[in-house]
Amino acid sequence: MSENKIRKGLPRAQQQPAIPEPLKGEVSGEAAPLLRFVLDNARYIAAGLGVLVLAAGAGAGYRWWAAEQAREAQAELGMITVTKTGAERVQALETFAAKAPSGVRNAVLLDLAAAAMEQKDYDKAASAWERLAAADGATGVVARIGRAQALSQAGKDAEALAVLEGLEGSVSEISRNAVRGQLAVVAERAGKLDRAVAAYEQLMASDTGGNKDYFRSRVEALKARMQKGGA
Repeated sequence: MSENKIRKGLPRAQQQPAIPEPLKGEVSGEAAPLLRFVLDNARYIAAGLGVLVLAAGAGAGYRWWAAEQAREAQAELGMITVTKTGAERVQALETFAAKAPSGVRNAVLLDLAAAAMEQKDYDKAASAWERLAAADGATGVVARIGRAQALSQAGKDAEALAVLEGLEGSVSEISRNAVRGQLAVVAERAGKLDRAVAAYEQLMASDTGGNKDYFRSRVEALKARMQKGGA
């Protein structure tokens, strides 16, 4: 059997991609296989790079879109603040809060809570403060104090006291005094005179602003009421 016949029966070896003549002199023997791989898979590598470029472009596009949405929302919030008053402003802010982008939502809720408090719509104010209370840092603390105040103004002193007592142990000492001040007032309104006394005594012990005499007077007045049966 001739050699040609034998060769016809064997599978052909895969042809290696040729290295272009201008590169042959620049490529070492060790690097040649890598260069062949790149040449052989150039279109796939290019496609992969294209995906990365598209992903980067999509990310930049989303950031631009989000920034544009935030600018438009800020402009709309400013327009409501300037052109609306009273109950109409509360209604406009409530509607806007439902669709506001996350970047400005807290500002909208803060305005809504303040506007509702001004209108003595304490239930609506408490709801706005409650949504805002999820925010981190000082904003969340202020919102929870604001919610307690709104609940108390709505005649829900027991609920307000529960909010403040839950907050008292989770804030810094500086913020804790603000919470205790509100807690003392709410506890007194709720008829929890012993709790109000404890709050005033804690304020008196930590005071550095010259308010000790006031806190002492409140403690003495409340203790006198307690001796008379809480009247």
